Amino acid sequence: MQTDLAKVSTVWGVERWDDDQTRWAQERSGLVTPSAAHFHTLNVKPYSTSRVDGNLLTTVGLTRLTALLTAGGGQGLVFTSTRLGTGNGAGSAVVGDTDLGAAAGSSNRWYQIMDSTYPQVAAGVLTVKSTFASADGNYAWNEFGIDVAAPTVSSSAVVGALLLNHKTSIAQGTKASGQTWAATATLTFS
Repeated sequence: MQTDLAKVSTVWGVERWDDDQTRWAQERSGLVTPSAAHFHTLNVKPYSTSRVDGNLLTTVGLTRLTALLTAGGGQGLVFTSTRLGTGNGAGSAVVGDTDLGAAAGSSNRWYQIMDSTYPQVAAGVLTVKSTFASADGNYAWNEFGIDVAAPTVSSSAVVGALLLNHKTSIAQGTKASGQTWAATATLTFS
């Protein structure tokens, strides 16, 4: 007897631009908060990039996905309802997680709205991307998560209606004021 297994694998990526690159991109683009796409359009390469493999779908995240598959209701992952969160929390991710592990407050955690055109979907692949501007997410990045709430979401330090997934112990370094970092999560369902 053969058993069909479904799985999700996630690759998280972080692109980092320092304060000089951020100021230059602001001056060139005329934007106070240029996104990762603006840096790429201006050919400003990040000073550092990294990749983190792995993910844990939470119970509430898996429940939402199966509800959407069976038309059971719930908010889908769209531009106006999805955010990517980072935090400085320690510990391990567990399926029962409903929030990041970091302590409350924007000096420990931040859920950032999607960059324009995200989330993106292609045959079995979901990609989310958020750019954390100068004042956003300035702490040690030790965990990631994607949250979903009723539209229209805004960036904040508070989790939305549900935490879809959680990845801890990522050790991405400390983002400082003036820097711009972009986080991307690519979830592949197979």
